[in-house]
Amino acid sequence: MKLIIAIIPPEHFNQLLDDLDEQHLPGLTVSEARGFGQNDRDFTDVEMPPKLRLEIACLDEEAETIIQAIYKSAHTGRRGDGKIFVLPIADALRIKTGERGHAALGAIPEVKP
Repeated sequence: MKLIIAIIPPEHFNQLLDDLDEQHLPGLTVSEARGFGQNDRDFTDVEMPPKLRLEIACLDEEAETIIQAIYKSAHTGRRGDGKIFVLPIADALRIKTGERGHAALGAIPEVKP
């Protein structure tokens, strides 16, 4: 399992949702964020325009499709396009049902031989 964290400009969010709607999106958490990147330190007054922080927990095999959808939706080639981080998830627990691991993400449970 992976946790994808993306920081993107808010104006790209609706396009991203449209792109992710074409695939099975396991779920999404969105929060407002502000910050600056390494290239932004050149300025005397550091601007921190509003961004959105997206968090998506997914199966390993879904991660690259989601990453590419985020990249396609947010990429302009200009400063401020954002960042995507991918982290491993050791475990997950759905509080409502007690399901763990893949099942907690709404995935079909792994079949063990």
